[in-house]
Amino acid sequence: MNSYTNTFNSNLKFLLKKNFLTQKDLSELTNTSCATINNYINKNAEPSIKFLISLKEKFGINIDEFLTKDLTSYTPVIQANNANLDRFVGTYIMYFYNSGEYKGKVSSFSKNTLKYGVVTIVKDETNSKLISYANFIKNRDDAEEFKRLLDQEKNPQNKYNIHSNEKEFYTGTLELSATQIFIYLKSDLLNDQCLMIFNNPPSNKNYLGGLGTANSVSRGREHMPCIQYIILAKNILQAPDGEIYNLLSLGVSDINVEIEAEQLLNLFKNLYIKNDNLKEDLNPIQKRKIIENALNSILVDLIDANMFRFAKVSNMEDDDYYRIIKDE
Repeated sequence: MNSYTNTFNSNLKFLLKKNFLTQKDLSELTNTSCATINNYINKNAEPSIKFLISLKEKFGINIDEFLTKDLTSYTPVIQANNANLDRFVGTYIMYFYNSGEYKGKVSSFSKNTLKYGVVTIVKDETNSKLISYANFIKNRDDAEEFKRLLDQEKNPQNKYNIHSNEKEFYTGTLELSATQIFIYLKSDLLNDQCLMIFNNPPSNKNYLGGLGTANSVSRGREHMPCIQYIILAKNILQAPDGEIYNLLSLGVSDINVEIEAEQLLNLFKNLYIKNDNLKEDLNPIQKRKIIENALNSILVDLIDANMFRFAKVSNMEDDDYYRIIKDE
């Protein structure tokens, strides 16, 4: 092995750690086999030119420094290059649930449970950072019109002026890892802040949006921590509110109730058919209560078994939402 192998190995491990990547993640991002990545990690092979170029394209590394300098003690080497930053510049519309009501007390009418916002991402040319401006808007028509107004404006300063003249004005940044997009928003006037996290697709094409999570504080009767799904779209969605509402719920999974149905059927047989002594000991109201309690217990167990303790946006779901945003 050449003398640079140890340095390359150390920096490659550092790159994975800083970006919370697995070897499989890096394999997909660089179009390199998992076996080859494993060989690099274990010093069983020298890096190919193709792999180093892929690292440069995806992470903006300096190839010479990556091979010759220990970068683990420096500011993270994983810096998106300017080309990668440009793909995020633009104005997006946001669709999300109203978190101001008590849990379980939200109106069944989707128009009362959906909220909207508009966020503009601009690049600060002086330090190559991405800056975010945003407003949260109650009415969908107003949000879409506000986005169209911003789309017509090309000057970043004028975009800032348009945002700052509206209510609920937020400023912040957009930061990247190899696999995630982080949009941070803050309003000193409202004493409020929010962090949105989206999947960062491995592409050099302009970013159109996707499905992510918004981490904020609910602003209804009680100010409580809140995490919810949010759709970010550079194109205005043509779907009606009811469809967007269902999109944000990620649909309803099919649930197998064969075992539960069998349990209820056996209980019903025992109460009303098989056991004569039991039939005589219980009156109709008692039998009804037994059925109700059994059904309630089954429903609680089903919900508990099928409701995850976390929410995860898979690559498949994110791709589905990307196609909806792209209007395919």
